[in-house]
Amino acid sequence: MKIVLSEFLSYCFGVKRTLKLAEKLLEGKKDQIYYMLGEIVHNENVIADLKKKGLKIIKNPVQIKHNGTVIIQSHGVSQEVIRYLRQNRIPFIDATCPMVKIIHMHIKDLEEAGYYPVVIGKKGHDEVKGIVGQVKEAMIIGDVADVTGDKFQGITRVGIVVQSTFIKEKASKIHEKIQILVPEVKMIDTICKPTLSRQQEISKEAGRYDCVLIIGSKSSANTKHLFHLAKREKNCVYLIDTPERIRAITLPLQASVFVASGASTPGYLIDEIVSLLKKKDGHSVGVK
Repeated sequence: MKIVLSEFLSYCFGVKRTLKLAEKLLEGKKDQIYYMLGEIVHNENVIADLKKKGLKIIKNPVQIKHNGTVIIQSHGVSQEVIRYLRQNRIPFIDATCPMVKIIHMHIKDLEEAGYYPVVIGKKGHDEVKGIVGQVKEAMIIGDVADVTGDKFQGITRVGIVVQSTFIKEKASKIHEKIQILVPEVKMIDTICKPTLSRQQEISKEAGRYDCVLIIGSKSSANTKHLFHLAKREKNCVYLIDTPERIRAITLPLQASVFVASGASTPGYLIDEIVSLLKKKDGHSVGVK
């Protein structure tokens, strides 16, 4: 078996930055309580490790008890949440990814300039909720089929931003359809560079190998996007979220296998899965 590893494995810059901050805080004062609003990253293994170290995961700031400090996760939060924390004098540390912060800035600028804000992204995703929460009102579009005339009736100017981990090609098609319905459309492409690099690599490399393995959580949007992009090029594609999963699959003998990962996948999980993969057959390992 020939195993080739992606150039872009494990954490992106934003996730790495947030995790480093959280782990440093948890190693500090043992009597300090730290809360995380939502999951710091969409990976069950990472969340389990942080909980063992004392991090408390909550969904709503009303769950915070006195003497606790809130860490705002890399996906960011709405202005309403920030106001609540300040009004109730709850200390917080903002670990929002800098690239997500830029999206917050852009959507506010578009609203101030008189454009109706539209967010291309997955409805209900933490990052999307945070982006929408920067303005008074915004429309969320997750698919080309969501772009209908009735939704844009009476709207003459639209300003678009994109969830940082969204699929580039899909966002472009949504943009094109909105342009048919609205006289003036301004789109700011806010898909982050690490996400785009991974998407471009998968689209280019998937067809060159017998099988593709995408390592990451099923709850991670960017991981699932990579999986679906690979599926366009190849039938033998697996999303691997645990070591048990790699033990359960059967790969063709003497297959060439390309291994990639989502941006919230820990390095130790990738190492363990690749190690198990190597034991399946005679192998050589390289990096693209």
